[in-house]
Amino acid sequence: MLFQTISGFAVFSLASASAIFPRAACGEGAQKLCYGVNGGQSQDLDPEDVQYVADYLRYLNDQNSGKDKFWTMPKAIDCAEWSLPVPNAGTVLALAKHINNRELSSILYEDLAAAIDGGKHASDKGKNELLGCGKNGGQMGVTANTSNPLYNTADYKSSGAKPNGIIIKLVKAPPS
Repeated sequence: MLFQTISGFAVFSLASASAIFPRAACGEGAQKLCYGVNGGQSQDLDPEDVQYVADYLRYLNDQNSGKDKFWTMPKAIDCAEWSLPVPNAGTVLALAKHINNRELSSILYEDLAAAIDGGKHASDKGKNELLGCGKNGGQMGVTANTSNPLYNTADYKSSGAKPNGIIIKLVKAPPS
């Protein structure tokens, strides 16, 4: 009898807690946030390392073909952060965070790079992107260049992926 009472109370408590305390929202904002300036703590990054991360992501885009040109984050229960595949990035750890866990998000590496430095031919040299945060590091949403024909291929369209829902974060790499 005691077990049934405790079990019933536990189930009721969990159900009540779920209704009273909803899960934390996954949706961090897509706006640019420079750490140590308008939130968070400065990461003390080397701006040359920040540019290297953008250059390496662009290299991945140029060296790969088809679906391998994309960074893809699957639907999931949580809004995970994943390290981007950038070796030897010095002071920088580049992270991609899924901000809409109910979507399959897939973005070209080129677009990830552009979120850092504005693109190969940016006239402002990344001032409006994460490079503009200087040594502080920061985060911002990745905007897809949907005029790129790769977003309109049959493979991309049939995947069900959306070219949004990812933010990139540049933080201090752990000591090696």
